[in-house]
Amino acid sequence: MSLVPTDIDTNLNQHISHLCPFSLGKNNGQNHCAHFVSHVMGYEFSGPTCKNFTWDDKQKADAGATIRVDDIFKRSQQTGLLEDKSAAMTECLIFVTLASNVSKVGGSLVMGNHPRKHIGILSRGKVWNYSNTGNKVVADTLEAFKVKFTNAYKTAGTTVEFYYGKFI
Repeated sequence: MSLVPTDIDTNLNQHISHLCPFSLGKNNGQNHCAHFVSHVMGYEFSGPTCKNFTWDDKQKADAGATIRVDDIFKRSQQTGLLEDKSAAMTECLIFVTLASNVSKVGGSLVMGNHPRKHIGILSRGKVWNYSNTGNKVVADTLEAFKVKFTNAYKTAGTTVEFYYGKFI
């Protein structure tokens, strides 16, 4: 049974404010990839969320959503390089960052807070993610996602890596 909401496609081409009732959802200057994933998947962990962004937001009854990629990565109980993902795992979280931003600590992978990181939801053969440049939800094929972020993040002397994470 899928953990991804069956109506995820209703978010396609939508602005983050379609999902988020808080002030952060109206701010195009922020990175919304983890914010989008967290609203869709219902992730609201301790730490920064859209609900605790301002005092007025804290007063609203609506549920908030986690806004940091690395906070989601560390909560996933199973992470690894995308190339090592089991073929049987057809739905999962997809992360991309620089190789230097992930380290192994005590047998677990830990993602740092370097700004070059992104997250999406692999479901139905596509990676659902938030385009911060387009200010809308997109659904890329996995290969297109990999090409897009390799081109966006790669600089001389760096390696771009893709990771999977089990849903939380």
